[in-house]
Amino acid sequence: MKKIVALLLAGLMAASLTACGSSSSAKEPAAEAPAEEELFSDIDFSSYKMVDISHMVQDEMPADPALKLPTLDFFSKLDEGALYNLEVISYCPHTGTHMDAPHHVLKDQGTVESIDPEILIGPACIIRLDVEGDYTITVDDIKNWEAENGEIQEGEGVMFDTKHDQIWESDPTGYITAYPHLEEASAQYLADKGVRFVGCEAISPDTSEPVCHKILLGAGTEVVENVCNLDQIEADRCYVVATFAAVQGSTGVWTRLLAYYK
Repeated sequence: MKKIVALLLAGLMAASLTACGSSSSAKEPAAEAPAEEELFSDIDFSSYKMVDISHMVQDEMPADPALKLPTLDFFSKLDEGALYNLEVISYCPHTGTHMDAPHHVLKDQGTVESIDPEILIGPACIIRLDVEGDYTITVDDIKNWEAENGEIQEGEGVMFDTKHDQIWESDPTGYITAYPHLEEASAQYLADKGVRFVGCEAISPDTSEPVCHKILLGAGTEVVENVCNLDQIEADRCYVVATFAAVQGSTGVWTRLLAYYK
């Protein structure tokens, strides 16, 4: 696993450098791809720290009451003489840490299998806000962060560290009823920036109406909800490594995101 992630990081770093451009306008001849061991030898993976920014999926966790929480039912058990333990998992994919597909809110746009499987792999920035409860994240909040940390780049992911995840267990009702969310202008600002995805430590970037969902998903910016532990990432930018099951026709899907940083 470490080798796989190291290779991903190597590729991401190379892609970032390419995106930034070079001083030469002449097209360089394609270099021969280095051997796998050469790639890995260039990275001291021990220098990276990793934070799991996904909640544990459980049968009791904060979710809108309209959603079906996961159930796990075994129909084959070793202790009952079967050769295998086998189960059926039934759930609504809009629970736990998950990604929305455009079809979630847009009638004529794609379901999960249409999404680029690499959309959650790459650089991301973490906008830290000292807020609580039903707070509206404004464009000024985002621009103030950029003034101190550099502009959000096209192709970056954007995640909001609001500490709201800290009441996931202690106040599940408060978690789903009063949470930081985006204003319409903030969603449009991020969509215009061309960010890959927006991650929030709440059940939604919206409140009652899916206005921000429609702006973001309509622009090709995916929405990831119920992320956590962003305060444990000791950097303002990181690399996120995650993917998801290609579920044909689904409007959402569970995903497990890992953040790597130095």
